Amino acid sequence: SKEGYFYRTIFDGIFKNPTACLTVPVGPSIACSSPTAFLWSQQFASMDDPSGRAVKGVHIQAIDTM
Repeated sequence: SKEGYFYRTIFDGIFKNPTACLTVPVGPSIACSSPTAFLWSQQFASMDDPSGRAVKGVHIQAIDTM
């Protein structure tokens, strides 16, 4: 995606070593989490959005339930 390309461009600009990308887990992401985040909720399984829009309002909902 364009967004993924943008993130990779920033990463490559900061980390000049070509093997630096090998330190980053690859897979679907929810708000820049590792693929492990998909195990937290079945709802996450249908989302693949590293920007964080997929979890918009999560913190507000958590506060409202307290």
